Amino acid sequence: MSTTKTKTATRSRARAPRARRWTCTGCEVTVRYAAGSKLAPRRPEGWTKQGGNWLCLHCQREKAVEKATIGASGDGWASRRQALLEFELRRSPDEPDGVIAKRANCSTGHVRKVREELVAAGKLGKKAA
Repeated sequence: MSTTKTKTATRSRARAPRARRWTCTGCEVTVRYAAGSKLAPRRPEGWTKQGGNWLCLHCQREKAVEKATIGASGDGWASRRQALLEFELRRSPDEPDGVIAKRANCSTGHVRKVREELVAAGKLGKKAA
């Protein structure tokens, strides 16, 4: 009795495209794009990766405000608004003052003042004309 070995061919499967997915480590909100979606970005707009963890824009804002207001004395709302304005101006320095004002829920005059202060302190480049 002879025994013959048969080789089993392993078919290489084409890898199916994977769904794109991001989860914020701060609030656990998840953004998903279907597998193979041509609309899937490299990352959701406004999100950033810090230390291997994704943070949504909302959590980035909260983190910036929290960091800036630790130990701050005075009006809590004014300190929070100032921190939010600085964050938004650094995040997108070329945005018009009106857009930044809407994000921070304040006047364009206040945005202009904070922008000028940041530029004078060397913390922000001049706005592109």
